[in-house]
Amino acid sequence: MLGVLPYLHDVWLDSEDALAIAGWSRGTQGEAPLTVAVVRLPRVSNATDVDALAGEPGVQVVVTADPAVVEQADLVVLPGTRATLSDLDWLRRRGLADAVVRRARRGAPVLGICGGHQMLAETIDDPFGVESPSPATVPGLGLLPTTVRFERNKRLGTPSGAWRDRPVDGYLIHHGASALREDAGDVEPFLDGWRCGSVYGTTWHGALEGDAFRQAFLTEVADRAGRSWAPDPTAPGFATRRAAMLDRLGDAVADHLDTTALREMMGL
Repeated sequence: MLGVLPYLHDVWLDSEDALAIAGWSRGTQGEAPLTVAVVRLPRVSNATDVDALAGEPGVQVVVTADPAVVEQADLVVLPGTRATLSDLDWLRRRGLADAVVRRARRGAPVLGICGGHQMLAETIDDPFGVESPSPATVPGLGLLPTTVRFERNKRLGTPSGAWRDRPVDGYLIHHGASALREDAGDVEPFLDGWRCGSVYGTTWHGALEGDAFRQAFLTEVADRAGRSWAPDPTAPGFATRRAAMLDRLGDAVADHLDTTALREMMGL
């Protein structure tokens, strides 16, 4: 028996794949919140991308597989996935693909991250059977004038850049390489991806954890959605909140566990 950790209110660890984002929510006061619907993909990956959205004051995030909720939200997020083609097929079978397309056509904001970004393309090519039993090419949602090709080797990296003069950092982990069609027309760079109308796509994970970038992006989303949302300049940043929670957890371990015995058991 090494000790008992107390229950710590308002302390939790990042919940990869569980989409348990409720802990980050600060609640909303005053007028109705800016609503974000995150599609609950069956094989979701890097789900912590949306934690920072849920932590923003005045923003309400729901995780859903309901096409009606997807159509009505101010912003819809297609998150990362370990199986882009399978989850794209699931979107179609559930009626979610049609809901995303309808809202994009009326100018309502859509954000695709990594696998979600790849779904927005016109076509997805898997010539080496990376995700398919055999080589295959399938149509995407057609909301970005792009094509995606799955390569044998996974691309990894920790890129940095800027958007609307705000610094952005992120990380990459994906097989699919996106390419812009030559006659794409009115398309704007968005991190390593593109924006076309109200549709945004990037393969960068973790970008929304940057306070300046996240708040600038949500401000643009609110404007497109006809909402009056604005960031709260007095609220602590996402990294500050996460660090404070980890500090509280570390203090609890130090105060309530026999860490000397634990280190001896581990041979340290």
